[in-house]
This record gives sequence, structure tokens and C-alpha cells, in this order.
Amino acid sequence: MSRMSSARASGPIEGMSTSAFAVLACGLGFYMGWQTVGISPTLFPAPQPVSAGLVTAGSHLETGLFLALLALLALFVRRRGDLMSHRGLVIAAPLLICAATLIKYSCGWLFDLPAGLIAGYALKATKALLFLLWAECLCRVRFRDTLLCVALAYGVTFALCLLVAGLTPLAALITHAALPLVSGALLLTLRNDSAFAGLPQSEAAGAKTLQRPPWRLFIGVGILGGVVLIVNTLSETKSPSAELYTLLAGLAVSFITAAIAVRRVERLNFTILYRWLTPLFVGSVILVLVLESGNQQYEAFAIGVSWSFFRIFTWTLWCSIALRSRLAAACVFAIGQATLTACSTLAQLVIDYVLPTAQLAFPVTVSLVIVIIVVNAAFVMSESDVSRWFKKRGEPKGLVRESEEALGMRLSQAARDFGLSKREEEIARLVMEGKNNAVIQERLCITESTLRTHLRNIYAKAEVHSRQELADTLATYGEDE
Repeated sequence: MSRMSSARASGPIEGMSTSAFAVLACGLGFYMGWQTVGISPTLFPAPQPVSAGLVTAGSHLETGLFLALLALLALFVRRRGDLMSHRGLVIAAPLLICAATLIKYSCGWLFDLPAGLIAGYALKATKALLFLLWAECLCRVRFRDTLLCVALAYGVTFALCLLVAGLTPLAALITHAALPLVSGALLLTLRNDSAFAGLPQSEAAGAKTLQRPPWRLFIGVGILGGVVLIVNTLSETKSPSAELYTLLAGLAVSFITAAIAVRRVERLNFTILYRWLTPLFVGSVILVLVLESGNQQYEAFAIGVSWSFFRIFTWTLWCSIALRSRLAAACVFAIGQATLTACSTLAQLVIDYVLPTAQLAFPVTVSLVIVIIVVNAAFVMSESDVSRWFKKRGEPKGLVRESEEALGMRLSQAARDFGLSKREEEIARLVMEGKNNAVIQERLCITESTLRTHLRNIYAKAEVHSRQELADTLATYGEDE
């Protein structure tokens, strides 16, 4: 067993060691940092003249390939199980992204090689793999610790952005290319931690599961993502000094959110996250409208607050949906990110081609954005839709014994129908209870290879592909009869 699993977490973190939790937050933060630095318009110098004309086309190519790869990976997960179990994918993901970043900067920034620049953008779409790998890791955290983990990860993200902002252009380019390698190394560390790898991607084995994705929530998040782009465009052209305020705002929001999560995690009503979204977005739009020229720093700070809070909310919501859904975590995050990317791309097309030709007065444009925010909150992603994903799950104490007995009978029936042996039924019961591999090996006095053989046989007989699917299948077996 690795050193990580030797020290169990204390405080608000449950189910994993403190060191594993720290590695998860830092590794996710390095991935997000790579993403955030890459979309900044001011942290790097302008590309070479010929290549500069292909940046937009390359970005569209990357987006299209990214969406296609998300769909392919989601299909792969449904057929072959989780991505983390495939060591080759874990190793390849950061290497591909690092190579893509180096090719892109070498051909477009250091040299003027348009064909290489396009190839770099195309290869950069492989970021979908690393994104889904971290999504699977995040869904092994107890849900009420997800907010803390995501907030800390974004704290790392904005700290990295501030670091890059203080470097010379060449050093910034090299640092940016190195970020996915660090993220990948931390990801591999988690994969090699047997205790972490054995954690189930489900909060409660007997929880009611969702069979269909909540499309309205995904679309609502996508609309807000598009609004972020539009608000940023309505603001004045950003200078490096103004963007510094955006990064400071994100850092402040991340650590304040983390502090709240640490101190009040058990009493925190996660619906409050949603209730803050609309006021923050409307407030940032109004500031853009009323502030006079020369006050870029205040606009940048307001946009940074709303954007960073939106991203923390989004990851927390997706994780909550994944923990309550029959779909694998990678599938849920793939749907969420694909919807967000599609809506953001549509918003960018509106910014580039619709707003210039419409020639609307600035106050009219701002008013339309506010209307979109309010309509989205009222009809697309309302508080009632969100609250059921953030509310505490649990049963009255008087029903716990009855529920455990019902689950036991359900498991016995499933074991008979699937043709499980007595040993396989014992392992399936422990998986349904959320026990990791180390605990199962200790209780049943079997080796890791024997346990993995039994698990493969159980998956084949139950026609599932992962621990999460097995636990969900057993927990709800016979409910529809």
C-alpha cells in the first residue's frame, strides 16, 4: 500500500488521506492553470504575422475536434469502463497536451510556420482526455468535500496564472508547456495509490439514481458560459495590468470559498452557490455599463469574481450530477463540457458576426444580456431544478434498518439471477457498501490479483463495466419490477 493511504484524513475530508486530497486539488489546479493561461490574450506576445491570421481558424478546429473526442471518450467509457483503469491513457494524456503546446508555440510564436500551428491546435484537442481523467478522480471525493477540492484547485490555477504573468514571454511559454506534465505526474501518483483507486464513484450505494441527463441544467450552465464571453467583450479592451485584477479576484474567490467549505461544510446549503450566480452576473454587467473609461481595473475585478465563482459552481454541480446518475462520471462531465463549449462557441460567433452588423446601442446590448441572465435563472436553470442536486441525501433513522435489510435481499436476488458464487456475492456486497480494494482484501484475506479476477468475473456476469455501475445496479436491482 502506498504512503498516501497510511494517514487518513482529518477534519472535513472523509474517505481518503489528506495527502491524496492535496494531490488531487493540486493536480486538478495544474490542469486548470494550463487551460486558463492558454486562453489569456495578454500573458504572451502576439504570434508571428502569417500565423496570426490562422489563430481563429485553428481555434475553431480545436473546438470541433475537442467536442468529437469528448463524444468518443464517453462512448469508450460506457463500453470499456472508467478511463483511470487504463494506465496507457493516463500516461499519454499529459504527454500529448505538452507536445501540442510546444508545437503550437514553436510554429506560431517562435517561428512562422502556419501548417505546424494548425497541427498544434489539432493535437491540443486531446485535452479532453486529461479533463475526463481528472473528472473521474474528483468524483471519488465525498460530495460535501467537492466544493473544498474545486475551490483549492482554482486557487492553484490563479496562483499559477499570476506566476506566469511575472515571467518573460519565453519563460512563460515554456512554463505553460510544462504545466500538463506536472498535472499528469500527480494524476499518475493518484492512480498508483491503491486506497484512492479503490474509492467508489458514488456517495451512497443505496441512493436513488438518475437514468437521463438533466439537460436543462447543462444548457443553463452553457448559457451562463456564453454570457461570460459577452460581458468580457462589452468591457473595454483588457491590458495586462487590468487582467491582473481578474486573476486577483479569482484567487480571492477561490480561497474565500475554500475557507467557507472548511468551516461550514456539514451545515452548508449548496443551493446558496446557485443563488449567488445571478446577482454576481447582473452586477458585473451593470458595472461594465456604468463605469467610465479608465476604470478597467474595477470591471476586470468584477468579471473575475463572477467568472471564477461560475467555474467553481459548474464543477461542483457536474460532480453532484455524476454522483447521483447511472451514467459514469466521465460521461456526465463530457456532456456538461460539450454543452458549455458549444454554447460558448455560439456566443463567440454572435460577438464576431451578429453584434457588429446589428449596431445596437451599448445600453440596449447590456439590457439584452441582463434579460438573458434573468430568463435563464427563471425558466432554464431555476433554483428548484438546482436544489434537488445540492440537497442533503439521507433517510430518517427509523428507516435505516429496513433499508439495509431491503438492500441485502436485493443483493441476494441479484446474485442468484446473475449466477454469482458465494465469494463473488461477498465481494459484490462490499463494493455496494463503498469499500475499497484494500478493505475488501483485508476482510476476505485474499490477494489483490485474486480480487481483481473476481471483480472481472462479477462485471461480466452483471454486464457492467465499473464499480460505480455495479454498485448502482445492485442498489436498484428489482426496483422497476
